[in-house]
Parts: sequence; structure tokens; C-alpha cells
Amino acid sequence: MEATLPSEDDRLKGSVRLGGYLRKLREGYGYSLRRVEERARAVGGEIDNSQLSRYEKGICFPSFDKLRVLAGVFNVSVQAFSDVCDLEEFQHLRPETGGPAELVDLGIAALRAGDAGLAFARFERAIEVLLEQPDAPGVRQRIAQARIDGAAALIRLGKLALAEQELRVALRDGGDLEDAVVARAMLALANVHVELGDLHLAELEADRAHEMAEDAGDRQLAARALHTGGFLLARRGRHACAIEKLRVAASRYDELSDPVEAARSRLAVGVSLVASGKHREGIRLLEGSVVECRELGNRRLEALAWSHLGEAWFRADHSGHARRCLRESDTLSGGDRTRFADVLFVNAYYEWRMARLEDHPTREKIAFGRLRALRSGIEKRFPELDEFDQFIEKRGGSHA
Repeated sequence: MEATLPSEDDRLKGSVRLGGYLRKLREGYGYSLRRVEERARAVGGEIDNSQLSRYEKGICFPSFDKLRVLAGVFNVSVQAFSDVCDLEEFQHLRPETGGPAELVDLGIAALRAGDAGLAFARFERAIEVLLEQPDAPGVRQRIAQARIDGAAALIRLGKLALAEQELRVALRDGGDLEDAVVARAMLALANVHVELGDLHLAELEADRAHEMAEDAGDRQLAARALHTGGFLLARRGRHACAIEKLRVAASRYDELSDPVEAARSRLAVGVSLVASGKHREGIRLLEGSVVECRELGNRRLEALAWSHLGEAWFRADHSGHARRCLRESDTLSGGDRTRFADVLFVNAYYEWRMARLEDHPTREKIAFGRLRALRSGIEKRFPELDEFDQFIEKRGGSHA
């Protein structure tokens, strides 16, 4: 997948956020500017140390070729650099005041409301405040916890490489972390690997997180691990087992008075019912999920519910109902603050499928164009994306 990089004007003025990220990578490796220049030659590229200094200061932006060299030096993906630049759109949401505990609480509230961009800005600011208090009691563990929270926001934003990096830094630098904190990081890594399509590794991590959560008596975390385990079973096509596990997770969330996560689990049950061929029961549950998510005020969950309901009507051969649901989802997914590119892609995919089945070339071309435009910005893996990629590969990258 080709990274979406800044325009010519942006390259001329550079990126302070990208510069800071490059500096952290370099310092994390213990490299001087001159050492990066030497390592660049070793991986077959050229990065002058004065160039790197300008990149780090945000004076100018590296070319794509320079980014590829830097990715080789620091063992990260070019997509990670693109993701860092994308996060600049949330810069104006960063709070100027507030203690770390308050900022974390505000971030959790934003995440529960479905505003991952605002949540990320608050968690990032909390980490910065904590880093300014190196001698405070338990600060390393608090920083690790805030990084894990920030990674959860990054996962929702589709910035998977950055989320994984944050989680590994949390585990590496957190010191002697409590088992419950390690379990949270492990479960977050499982969610990253689910999104990347590495289901075997995700399953191992989710199972381990569940064991640790149960041993630590953390019922909330244990319920989350159950949900992830159910989602994994669904991805493997084991829908009966998935439904059973997801229903247990929803029940536990209800007991814990966590309506957002309970709604998320019930939504996943509806998806599995449809996937297993139980369209009527699944549609009924998904219709209830739309109402439930709207009442909770969680924009992303409601957008997902409408999208899954649209897919369910498509599979039940009701294209009119399907289109209405997909368009409701599009309206929610294209909001001013945070666009849900993955949801928009799925919606466009089913619009495209319906246009092809109905032999409607104009609709087909429009939907196909949307898919091509959205594809480059999506890092996660899911069936609709994989099927579209296979179609493109078979057609040699040609138009529809």
C-alpha cells in the first residue's frame, strides 16, 4: 500500500510532528546525526546529516525516496511516517491545561463517545505532562498506562503501526508493570494483530490477556478479552462459538454497567448471525444495535451498525434497504472531525457489488472510484478490502 504523503507545499515547509518522530527514533537507537548518515549508506541510500537535522526541525519534508531510506534505517514502515503526518489534523484538539489524571479521564470519555481523534490528543498531552514529572511516584507505570490508552485511540484511527510501537514502548519502558497493565497491553496488541490479519498471533495474545485478567480479578479487562476472542472466532468462520463468547462478553459488560462495550459485543453478535446465514435474526439484532448506538451517542458504533445492517440487507437480496443503510452510515462516517475510512470503504464495496449485479455501469464506476481513493489510506485488513485487492490484481490494476 502506497503511503499518502504531503503536497509539494507541505514538503517545502516540513512537518514538526514528523520531525519530532524522526528525532525520537534516532535517539531511541542512540544514533547521532552522523551515525544515521552512515546507516543510510549501509541500507543503500543517502541521507546527509544536515538534511536529517532540517527534517527533525520541521524545516523541510523528506522525499518519498528519503523516507524509504529512513524506514530502512529505523526498521519502521513508510506508512508509519504518513500516519504521523495524518495526526497533525488533531493538533488543535490538544488541551493546554489539565493534570495527567484528568487528561486521561477526558481521553477515555472521548474514546467511549467514538471520537478517537480527540481521545488521542488528550492521551498524548497526558503523556507529555507525565514525562515532565520524572521523579513522581509510579510515573513510569502511569506513562505506560497512558500509552496503552493512546494506542487504543490509534487503533480506532486505523494507525496500526504507530499503535504497535506505542504498546511496545509501554512494555519496554514501563518498569515492573502490574499484571493487569501488561494484560491490557497484550490485549491491545491482539487487537492490532487482528486488524493486520495475523489471527494466530492475535489469538495467542488474547488468550494470554484473558488469563492474566482473570488472575488479576479485572472483570472489565476479562470481558474485553472475551470480546476479542469472539471476534477472532468470527474471523475464522467459527460463528456459533463466536456468538456464544460474544454474548457472554455482552452479559458481563451489562453487569459492569458498561453500555458502550455491551453494545459493541451485541453488534458483533448480529454480524456473526448474518454471516452464519441467519439473516432474519441477525437483521433484527442489527436494527436494535442502530437504535442502541444512536442513544449512546457513539458516532463510530452507529456508523458500523448501519454499515453491517446494509451488508445484511445486501445478503438478503434487498438492495433498496441496503443502499439506505449504507448511506446513513456514510453520513456518520464522513464527519468533520474524524473520517472512518474503513467504514466508508466497506460501504462503497457493497455499493459497487450491487451496481455490478444490477449491470449499472455509472453507479459501478462511481463506487469503484471511491474504493480506489479510499484504499491507499487503510492499513488494516478485512474481507472486503482483500477481495477488492484480489480484483485489482486480476485486472492488472485497470479500471472497473
